[in-house]
Amino acid sequence: MSEQQIKIPGLDVILVKGGDAAAFLQGQITNDINLLDKDRAIYAGYCNPKGRLIALFLIIKVEDNYFLFCPSSISDEIRKKLSMFILRSQVTIEKSECSYFYFYGNTHDEEAFKNIREDAPFPTKLIETVQHPNEQNTTGLLSITKLPGENGRFLVLGEDETIEMICREVFQNDEIPNEISWNASDIEAKIPNIFSETQGKFIPQSLNLDLIDAINFKKGCYTGQEIVARTHYLGKVKRRMYQANLESDEVIKYGEEIYLNNEIVGHIVNFSKSNSAYKLLVELKVEADNKPITLKNKPLKIFKHDNLA
Repeated sequence: MSEQQIKIPGLDVILVKGGDAAAFLQGQITNDINLLDKDRAIYAGYCNPKGRLIALFLIIKVEDNYFLFCPSSISDEIRKKLSMFILRSQVTIEKSECSYFYFYGNTHDEEAFKNIREDAPFPTKLIETVQHPNEQNTTGLLSITKLPGENGRFLVLGEDETIEMICREVFQNDEIPNEISWNASDIEAKIPNIFSETQGKFIPQSLNLDLIDAINFKKGCYTGQEIVARTHYLGKVKRRMYQANLESDEVIKYGEEIYLNNEIVGHIVNFSKSNSAYKLLVELKVEADNKPITLKNKPLKIFKHDNLA
């Protein structure tokens, strides 16, 4: 193994494994773990008992191992919290030592990857995962998942030596895409995230997890499920997530308040800055989405989600 782990800055991976791993995760997350297999990844929320999100995972299954991607700012805390519920289950939860990177579709990087992994399968559908044998033809040591985003975004997970070799060939002297472009791609694809500053602020539906198939309302119990189900079955969702633009040079932060006049009507979910312009995901009261709302006393331009029209 290489001594150098390759990873996306700001993004960690929690590894859940063991004979009871699937049943354990089924009792923790908002999505149905049984929908996850070697050919498909899933997004899933992780709630506190009040039904508010403390993490959002992208989960990839490789053999009987579950890899949970989440921001580095919360990964240690979430790993410890999950470990509290193991009890007598045959489950191990640890920080993954695998390497991972991503590249964009319809680019030189995609062509370079396909040339390296000649004749190997390649995902074509969103959230589809394919697994490649490594050079020694052992299984489950390299997976590639197609994520939402313009032209596709491909997440590659594997052992350090394999990933190091692929990165060297794909990117050559170019920089590996980083946390900034990862966040920008999530925003463009309307994929939310939970950071340390926003833990416990949002219920899953207010971040549109129901619109990206990250909640399953037919599965059994999990932490916070009663609140999530009640919101779904008994009432209209009063807060939703939207894309937004802001022209500003000021520093903003995750969870910062958004105002309509002097009333707080929402919070920042995620953001990415280019020059003096921000692209954001924001959570708002539904009735405020077409009104003159502000952030840092500057107008915020809101773009309604297609499924919220």
